[in-house]
Amino acid sequence: MIYLAAVLIVVGVALFVAAPLAGAAFKAGAKEPPETVRLNHERELAMQGLRELEFDREMGKLSQADYASLRAPLEARALAAMGALAARSTPSARRSMSTSAPLAAVSPLRRADRSVPPIGGATQSVRFCPECGLAVAPAHKFCAGCGTPIPAPLRAAGEAG
Repeated sequence: MIYLAAVLIVVGVALFVAAPLAGAAFKAGAKEPPETVRLNHERELAMQGLRELEFDREMGKLSQADYASLRAPLEARALAAMGALAARSTPSARRSMSTSAPLAAVSPLRRADRSVPPIGGATQSVRFCPECGLAVAPAHKFCAGCGTPIPAPLRAAGEAG
């Protein structure tokens, strides 16, 4: 009888300890389909690559020509993943989404970015929201897509918070 009680206690403790591990796997699988998880991962990888590329350019490790040639495929990869995620999120977006639509959304920000003269000798470029990855103009304090405050280092140099 004592052995049976001991075994039941050990099994109960083992199930109690293992429940969060199994529950997290079930919850993660139930919330997002694998394709959405893959697209989010792809977007995050491309965004991280763009951040590192921008950092290397600002540190002087890359020439402008190298920066432009490396940025184009990373930007296309990020925009493709964001477009696919947007198409999966709304059924009407699937019908109207084209490959040029994400680029058309970014181009006004690029034009606005070029019209602003650099402050203190800094070069202007499109920034990205750390939360959703949407392109943000340097003067913006909040992301237009998700409303997340843009951290001060991402805002235009010399701008007061």
